Amino acid sequence: MKPVSVLQIDPDLADGIAEPRLSAATRACLAKAIEVPPGQWEPVDEFGGERSGFGLLVVSGILCRRVVQGECNGAEVIGPGDLLRPWEGIGGWASIPTESSWRVIEPGRMAILDESFVLRASPYPEVSINLIRRALQRSRYLAVLIAIIGQRRIESRLTMLFWHLADRFGHVSGEWVDVPVPLTHGTLAELVAARRPSVTTALSHLYEREVLQRTSQGWRLRGKVPPELLEVQGAGASDEAGRTTGTPSSSSLETASPRS
Repeated sequence: MKPVSVLQIDPDLADGIAEPRLSAATRACLAKAIEVPPGQWEPVDEFGGERSGFGLLVVSGILCRRVVQGECNGAEVIGPGDLLRPWEGIGGWASIPTESSWRVIEPGRMAILDESFVLRASPYPEVSINLIRRALQRSRYLAVLIAIIGQRRIESRLTMLFWHLADRFGHVSGEWVDVPVPLTHGTLAELVAARRPSVTTALSHLYEREVLQRTSQGWRLRGKVPPELLEVQGAGASDEAGRTTGTPSSSSLETASPRS
């Protein structure tokens, strides 16, 4: 595994570091990188005992983490900028048995921020602060998902979910916002806590209303960001998400997109 400069592949982690310290930090903050092909991913088997440090930083690719608890299940989408420790679970202390699995949707690349990286980065505390911010950002994404599945209508859940994904991964293309995240109906059902047939029906209604299109890369979205989603995210959190991932925030996407 050839070392990579973490601050070169993810410059936002250097936020707050000025020259000449920035050049020194860029040279010091090296990490091993791994490529993850599409399909089921078993990080526990892959990493064995190498589980020290911050964990794994997603550089590219799209992953889905699926959680099963009894007869219920849920999912979250993981993408560039997210910080993971996938070998850690709650099975050892949870009162209700919980299982989780990982699937790589789009080929991924991850930087291994192990103990050696932590030592090299220690003279630059700004890097650690920005990594902690990333971990907290992921918890905010999960809070948004909880609010989304609390909506009564499945069409509303799906619309809010796609705008949430657009906030993270999307880019404006004419009157549409391209969301290059190729999620299946089954995965969408898990993300919005609904049954797959109900999701398929709701998607059909969104197609008919010309709010949503499916593409070879994922989805295309048009219309207005739901007010409920903007209330959940809040202006500050939405702006931070845009800065962190390098994609437009929900509010900026709303401005650039046509009104329905």
